[in-house]
Amino acid sequence: MTQIEGSYPAKAAREALWEVLSDPERLGAALPGVGPVELDGDAGFSTRVRPSTNVGVTPLDLEVSIVDRDEGRAVRLKGDGAGGEHRVAFEVTLRLSEQDGGTRIDWDAEVQAFGGLASLSQRVLPALLRDQIAIALGEAERQALAGAA
Repeated sequence: MTQIEGSYPAKAAREALWEVLSDPERLGAALPGVGPVELDGDAGFSTRVRPSTNVGVTPLDLEVSIVDRDEGRAVRLKGDGAGGEHRVAFEVTLRLSEQDGGTRIDWDAEVQAFGGLASLSQRVLPALLRDQIAIALGEAERQALAGAA
């Protein structure tokens, strides 16, 4: 299991950003390389993603559930995905706090990769995951700012 953490400074207001990150449809649409998002109740979604990795573009059928929501403050996600010989399981916690007129998102993730993805070195996988999370948070911020306009 690989554990990583990071933070993301956003210009969007905390409440607007939380609305995006706690909504399965909007959150799913924020993922990098995402296909159509199919909702599974009010706390989950499935989609096909095509993130770029060191083994090329890696299509995965992804199932994600929002397992905990602390209104305006935090969202915890659990998911897994598979495609061909690749499989990944993850848990991500996003914590939001007000900072300099915007929002600071502190996050931590536990990820386990199987198959071809497991061959990525311990040095490559954390950097790849940080990039994917930054892309998703950037898109969530764009959605939040667009909704506020």
